Amino acid sequence: MSEQPKNWEDVHRELQREIISGQRHPRERLVEDEIIARTGATRHAVRIAFAELEKTGLVIRERNKGVHVRDYSIREIEELYEIRECLECQAARRFTRPAPAETIAALTDIATRHRDASRDQRFGDVFELNNRFHETLYQAAGNRQLADAIQHYTFATHPIRTRAFTSREIREVAIAEHFEMIETLAAGDAAGLCGIIPRHIGRPKDFYLRANYIGEYADPA
Repeated sequence: MSEQPKNWEDVHRELQREIISGQRHPRERLVEDEIIARTGATRHAVRIAFAELEKTGLVIRERNKGVHVRDYSIREIEELYEIRECLECQAARRFTRPAPAETIAALTDIATRHRDASRDQRFGDVFELNNRFHETLYQAAGNRQLADAIQHYTFATHPIRTRAFTSREIREVAIAEHFEMIETLAAGDAAGLCGIIPRHIGRPKDFYLRANYIGEYADPA
């Protein structure tokens, strides 16, 4: 047991890191008693941490089965990503004029901090800053309902996307693409932004499928 009992934020951060780094596997059950014994946290704190993980789509709670690391079938993954590509490209088409300077500055700041977190292997920060970058980007498209729909399906794919954070190569390419996106926004190049989106969101999906469905997934590469 830990010398200092952990609060729910500590438990949440630790479990998030374990899921993102792949220490916790798809469909693995998170056992309250084991986490309480390991962290010294109260049952109430562990349950709050579970609820926060559920909000971001990293775990799923099933009646009489407890809390498990979320997983999807190949078909479900392909369908989710088809929806994401449609929604995000639709948002991209709205950027037909150069984005305001404050939007470019905000995105550049987030992208820079995301790059630094990635190189320091602070995976929790990578996860949070990556989400913040895309939320800021799509909120700037000027359609709140569309931005909310994008956020919903992004959350639904968190367990898929986070597996790729352990790959330095994928993180470095994603970082470069964030700065590419900023350039297209500064130029009002909607078509250019829409061209980046399928490969940007598709790469983590392919990584996840290759890692978890060996022999079942036909890699498009």
